[in-house]
Amino acid sequence: MELFLKNKSDALRTFLSLVGVSVGIFVVTVSFSLVDAFSHSVVAGFDHFGSDMIMVERFPVTGGGDWSRYAARPQPRWEDYMALSGTSAGWTAFAAEAQADIVCDGKMLRDCKLLGVSGAWQHLVYSRVSSGRDFSAAELSGAGSKVIIGSKVAQELFGQDNACGRTVRIDGRNMTVTGVLSYEGKNVINLYATDYALVVPYAVARGLAGRDNLETMIAIGPGAEGREAAMENARRTLRASRGLRASQEDNFALNTMEDLCRETVSLTRKISAGGLAIALFSLLIGGFGIVNIMLVSVKERTFIIGLKKALGAKRRRILLEFMLEAVSLSLMGAAMGLLLAWGALALIPSGVLTVRLSAANAILGFAMAVVLGLASGVLPAAQASRLAPVDALRS
Repeated sequence: MELFLKNKSDALRTFLSLVGVSVGIFVVTVSFSLVDAFSHSVVAGFDHFGSDMIMVERFPVTGGGDWSRYAARPQPRWEDYMALSGTSAGWTAFAAEAQADIVCDGKMLRDCKLLGVSGAWQHLVYSRVSSGRDFSAAELSGAGSKVIIGSKVAQELFGQDNACGRTVRIDGRNMTVTGVLSYEGKNVINLYATDYALVVPYAVARGLAGRDNLETMIAIGPGAEGREAAMENARRTLRASRGLRASQEDNFALNTMEDLCRETVSLTRKISAGGLAIALFSLLIGGFGIVNIMLVSVKERTFIIGLKKALGAKRRRILLEFMLEAVSLSLMGAAMGLLLAWGALALIPSGVLTVRLSAANAILGFAMAVVLGLASGVLPAAQASRLAPVDALRS
């Protein structure tokens, strides 16, 4: 293109315009790709946990409110779990979380997740016992010395050796490994990450960490009664378990996986909207730059335009020439932006989110560039096409 070769100021203007376009396309494609990855993780979470799972917690997932008041609420108690287990038509599970160190043969892993469980605890995690065995009913309800470890714990402590049957020390207590969980990775919709977990019966966790140092949760599977009926039953049971009078409000929250999904979708929409706003601002700057470049080009090429018209070039040909030039500039910026987006997304570890630059998002980026180029080229192209041949040749 002739305008690239005139002088250094033209080259600088062109470069800055391309930067504006490339940044806009970069932000659009990256934000949309992240939204796609979040959505995929949300679907995976629903497929695993199911939208009907009910979680008894201190904080509501939705609704906002006075968070300091929620923090003052009592945590879900073992007594609450026992009361719910006796009235629920589906499954119930209890989980308590803390941190603990594990040692074996001189190797130590600090601050692993100590997860004390009871009931149908397998519903709370993605992983399954991949080697060894699960707890027996007697082990799960007692305070024995059995532990199921996460895949990363097994790998770092035992390497390729079989961990099952080995003796480890957790916060100074000897425990026998009965099973190893499958590798989990990272998920957006997740209740408990288990790759570095030490899963023990709740009574064991309470003995190791102390009841007051455990963060607890109760989960309920509605079963045949349905979610709404299960939530109402759980509310009545919990109010009775906690001795709440009719005039007192609930001091617990009943959250569902659907609530968690709704909040996640809301977050992705905010990310998308914020990214789009930044992108449009950057594209606007790039568009003004292209308009400026094209207007300068019209001025510098006035004689050539007049000569082409004198030789028979139609107005629409001149118009098309400048429009194509503006679109070409915009597409060059888009190509730069997409290349940057591909590189940035490739840097995201696959264990965190499975993010890729899809063909649909790449096409969207190029489509936005074409629209920007057409919009930016309209005024300069119209100005060039309206030049009178005689006046242009005199310039």
